[in-house]
Amino acid sequence: MDKKRHHYVPKAYLRPFCDETGKVLVYCKDDPSKAIPLAPDNIAFHKYYYSQPTPEGGIEHNALEDCFSKVEEKWPAIVDRLHRRQNVNNSLEDIFQFIALQRARVPASRDATERMLSEATKAEVRILDAARLLPPKPAGFEDILNHIEVAIDPHQSIHAMVHMVRGFGQVFDQMGFAALHNTTGIPFLTSDNSVVWFDPSVPDTELQPYVLKPGGPVMLLFPVSPSLVIVGDSSGRDEFVANGWSVADLSKSHLAEVINRQICRFSYEAVYAQTAGHEKLIQKHAAHSPIPQFNRVSAGNGEIISFQMIFGKRERKPKWVEKQDNQEAAP
Repeated sequence: MDKKRHHYVPKAYLRPFCDETGKVLVYCKDDPSKAIPLAPDNIAFHKYYYSQPTPEGGIEHNALEDCFSKVEEKWPAIVDRLHRRQNVNNSLEDIFQFIALQRARVPASRDATERMLSEATKAEVRILDAARLLPPKPAGFEDILNHIEVAIDPHQSIHAMVHMVRGFGQVFDQMGFAALHNTTGIPFLTSDNSVVWFDPSVPDTELQPYVLKPGGPVMLLFPVSPSLVIVGDSSGRDEFVANGWSVADLSKSHLAEVINRQICRFSYEAVYAQTAGHEKLIQKHAAHSPIPQFNRVSAGNGEIISFQMIFGKRERKPKWVEKQDNQEAAP
């Protein structure tokens, strides 16, 4: 039977964030004033999100879901061992694989990839126009190329996920890792874009998402539950190489607040909480999400497009029209 609901945040990941009723509080960034209690099965999915065309002309709905399930099924046991403060050095590959996949599969990442492909396509159109290989522009619409929208086949961002996961090795290689147990009474939040990394040396007001400078400082945060977060830190790399995974307590409330602030900033469309009481923080960061910003530089007969990730307003993505209706989604 074909699987219709394709989750980009696994149910296995969300269960530790459930309350005693089995629900997670979902704060949509487009309307952060209210929380919607939902079971993990009804959170963070798109209809046929991982479906792929087959060479025979059909559509394969289950292959990627089944593949990702093999990664996800290991997670609950790992979480249990982390909570018990057990040695997880024999599971590092599974932990890093889960984190990397969780960064690559989410809409924050796939939308960014599709926007990059869209910008590259528009650049090609401008090159053709400069070479007078396009029809003349209608009178009064001389700047029409500055307003065109280019929709990208979402299958392209699925293919890009493979390269992204492989590329995360250089992120992991720069850091040492530890599990921090939250003893503050301020529960950790999580989101639909739960993998966070940044340059911790810059002031908070200037911090940008997913900065990785060669040899520069970098910090990664990945909430595991309201009481546990995985932290990667370049300052602890040598200790990690020598002694492996470490465990520590987080007892300072302001540090728990700092972590929750970054989780909210890096969230894309929704923040997830086990308990209420975080509304002001979520609303403060609801207007911006990690998005790519593009710069165009002329180069001979063409142009070079570079990008950097910033915190900005999410833009509406042009819809790719297929025969199949892919509109059902959950926050």
